[in-house]
Amino acid sequence: MGFREPDSTVTVRFEDGHRYHGLEATLRSMTIDEYAVAMGWDGNGGDTDGATLERFFKALVSWNLTDSQDLPIPVSEAHSRDKRLILALNSAWIQALVGVHSSDPLPESSTSGSTSEVLEIPMAPLSESRAS
Repeated sequence: MGFREPDSTVTVRFEDGHRYHGLEATLRSMTIDEYAVAMGWDGNGGDTDGATLERFFKALVSWNLTDSQDLPIPVSEAHSRDKRLILALNSAWIQALVGVHSSDPLPESSTSGSTSEVLEIPMAPLSESRAS
């Protein structure tokens, strides 16, 4: 019996207070070859801005974006959306691919993030030098 590769989509969400909070998008992940090209590991210096955006547009599967009359905007119209919106989605997608997205919750087993115990270094003014 073989192993079927799991779903490789990434869902992007923005945290409370973010300009695009409430927007959700689902994108395909990258293959390792695409990732190597994007990062410049192929020896060609990485993606150009145009290549980065084209990869984003091809990866975009769905979103909950609507127009001013609350009608869904198809992902096929992503090219005609506001630059800031698309760049924010692209950045969040890349963040999700390379690590933990800032809106991901900590696991229940996570500690509260308490600081480690470190010895304090005494900070007192130096006495005047007698060598002068």
